[in-house]
Amino acid sequence: SNNQNSTPGGQVSPRQMRMKELTTDLLACISDTDAVEKLLESNEDFLMEQLNNDGVVLDPDSVYDPSMNRAERFARYKEVMEERIGNARAPAAKNVLSALRDFVTRRE
Repeated sequence: SNNQNSTPGGQVSPRQMRMKELTTDLLACISDTDAVEKLLESNEDFLMEQLNNDGVVLDPDSVYDPSMNRAERFARYKEVMEERIGNARAPAAKNVLSALRDFVTRRE
């Protein structure tokens, strides 16, 4: 089956596991703006890695193409996040995704 959340062989990438943990932590404190901001700041390198670093190794299921430059990656990031926010059913999930998007796009 073509599961978008797994790498070949059905392995979840370390990056996805970390993202899942971060999302869970954000959900737990989403009503506390300061806590959200601190959490995002402490994960800034991780969040920005694939956007800022042209030479970064991309997961096979990455939304980015290795040939994309920084501006193209940011454009793609915004597109993907808008879609995810639109598809999220729970208001808290929408808030988490919006917080991530806003944090990242402020660094463009």
